[in-house]
Amino acid sequence: MHVRKYDISPHNAHYSGAYSHSALEWRRLGAVDKTNNLQSLLGGRDVSDVLEVGCGTGAVLAEVMRRGIGQRHIGIDVADPHEHVDQKAADLDLRSYDGHRLPFDDNSFDLVYASHVLEHVPDPRGFLTELARVCSKYLYVEVPCEMTLRSRPVAIQTALKIGHINAYTPDYFMVLLQSAGLDVIDLKVFDHSLDVHSFGTSRWKGRMVQTIRQSLLQVSPSVAAKIFCYHSGALIDCSK
Repeated sequence: MHVRKYDISPHNAHYSGAYSHSALEWRRLGAVDKTNNLQSLLGGRDVSDVLEVGCGTGAVLAEVMRRGIGQRHIGIDVADPHEHVDQKAADLDLRSYDGHRLPFDDNSFDLVYASHVLEHVPDPRGFLTELARVCSKYLYVEVPCEMTLRSRPVAIQTALKIGHINAYTPDYFMVLLQSAGLDVIDLKVFDHSLDVHSFGTSRWKGRMVQTIRQSLLQVSPSVAAKIFCYHSGALIDCSK
């Protein structure tokens, strides 16, 4: 049997240094989607202290703050956020850390979230345990579900170039959460917004793609997730 070799880039190398205007705009659009997803599962639950782990440019945290989710906001990342901070997040408390132990006491935050971080982490269960340690109420985790029937070697290599060393389906994401000992309140599969689908192409093409994907998702989420890459978010109870 032929053993395929993949080019494994240095961990986190893709996220070092300054970002282009296009890359920052892509992250701003994604931040709206990610915050929509978080908010849809969090609902009206009351939170005050908020921590984002893997904050990147700070765009998501800035959107979370803008919507009034929480009152105190801290973002932390392995890559120094100040190398590529989003202008809207410039006044936020953004910090770097070693990627292993979060520099906070147990139960320090009402809401802890990591959106599109788990796919980058060498030790996913250890990472989840650490998130839960500093969380007193709710933990939100979101991942891209890249493990589909269309996952060819070229697509896998493309994902590896941006640091995605773990791939998930909604079911395997749930297995990971449960096997990490977490109490999942709810898990949903989300599609992208029209703005994200239209990024780099025309509006009508973006709408066409969105219509196909959302229609299939409404008919059968399990089938849809086998064909297209959607995002899956989970809300976890850390109060017990």
